Amino acid sequence: MPHYSESASNNHREADLRALIVIIGSVFVAPLAGWPLHAGGWYWDIGNGIGFAAFGGLLYLMISSNRQFDVTAHKVLGYLVLALTLSHVFWFLLGDAATIEYMKFGAPDYMWLGLVSLLLLFVLLTIALPPERTRVHRQYSDFKYWHRFVAIATIACAAYHIVISGFYLNGWTQALLFIAIATATCLERDRWARLVGPRLPTPVVFVAVSAFAAVAFAAARNLGS
Repeated sequence: MPHYSESASNNHREADLRALIVIIGSVFVAPLAGWPLHAGGWYWDIGNGIGFAAFGGLLYLMISSNRQFDVTAHKVLGYLVLALTLSHVFWFLLGDAATIEYMKFGAPDYMWLGLVSLLLLFVLLTIALPPERTRVHRQYSDFKYWHRFVAIATIACAAYHIVISGFYLNGWTQALLFIAIATATCLERDRWARLVGPRLPTPVVFVAVSAFAAVAFAAARNLGS
């Protein structure tokens, strides 16, 4: 019996890791689909790779939200996605002085939608905490409905920020592919959720996969161009 339990636990860990890799990896399919790949420089490409990984984290949280799992683990992963998103923002603010121009009035709408996405993610995490949740939503069913609605709005704003900026999705086929992946995750999450095991990835695993994806994305553009 102990041997069986250990084997089952290992299978669950593999399933969790596989699902995370598939979802985050799918986000990078569209920006890497265009050829030849044009490099923006290691610093620029890693910063945007972090942003793509954060978007993948959002999609992963979406498909794992309708399974029986540890709510605390889901909440921790939400905080990590927020941390990745903030890292994406401050990466450029600290390393590229010109980025501050995108924070001023008159900045392109896709930049404002990126900031709206960040704000919605913060609201999403705040309202999910028990004191605020019970204060805003008396019924748990109402909370689940609005939690999912705000999550979809967050993903939509982030997708607009990525697609309309045109930094990596230069052609309409790349843009449609990216939108299709995000839409399928939101609307067909029951099918995607079959990849998710009963336990969500640990914070270390999530950060490691996200960091690897961001660096690999930059490497593919800078070494392959």
